[in-house]
Amino acid sequence: MNIKQYLQRINSNMPNSLDFDHLTLLQKQHLLHIYFENLDILNGKPLSLSAKDLFTKLIIQRRGGVCFELNGLFYYFLQELGYKPTLMAGTVYLGNGKWAIEHAHLFLIIPLEHSEYVVDVGFGGNCPRVPIALNGEICVDPLGQVFRVNREKRYCYVQKREEQTWKTLYRFEREADHWSLDKLVPICRIVETDPDSSFQQDIFCSRVTELGRVTLIGNKLTIVENGSKRKQRLSSAEIPLIVKQYFQLELSDG
Repeated sequence: MNIKQYLQRINSNMPNSLDFDHLTLLQKQHLLHIYFENLDILNGKPLSLSAKDLFTKLIIQRRGGVCFELNGLFYYFLQELGYKPTLMAGTVYLGNGKWAIEHAHLFLIIPLEHSEYVVDVGFGGNCPRVPIALNGEICVDPLGQVFRVNREKRYCYVQKREEQTWKTLYRFEREADHWSLDKLVPICRIVETDPDSSFQQDIFCSRVTELGRVTLIGNKLTIVENGSKRKQRLSSAEIPLIVKQYFQLELSDG
């Protein structure tokens, strides 16, 4: 992997130490510059989780991807730098007691000093911008968003504080066997091809910004800046313009 090209892509410098602050910076820069998008899935192009193919798509072609791709490449990158990431697979909470496809969200756990942290660059606009301690410690990102990992019996729940309540983003089993990208390929294929998969149904592009986030799902655009949310329903003619403006993509990509 060409580390210099990777760092240029995320507008960052080589860290001089493998500590919490540098990991936080790399996570933030990755989120700011490599976006969540599902164009390949919509276009019927199978995803590849090989390091070479991920590097080509996300770094050289300057595309985005889904969690398997985004966190997959970040995993390879952090390994190259000397971090010791572990791949983990979680299940996304849909609300109203419903869960998405089991183990269909890839993220990382990274040991640092005397603790372990959840690190995620593949959860779209709601993605945590800082590593979240596994010990339940409250973590606050630069925008004041509050996160924690709450452990209850067999599951750990990654949660975000919203309007005085904790909203679950996804859950995982800490004691589960370690995952590899090869083991995740069948689950990735389900996400790509299952008609019930949300990524099969509509365009889904999301990115974090310095002030908030931008998300496009179908024809619904949501922009959050400084805590203020603006929603807009787009015409079919506006969608490709918005995709290019906010995500630097052509709908023909993929």
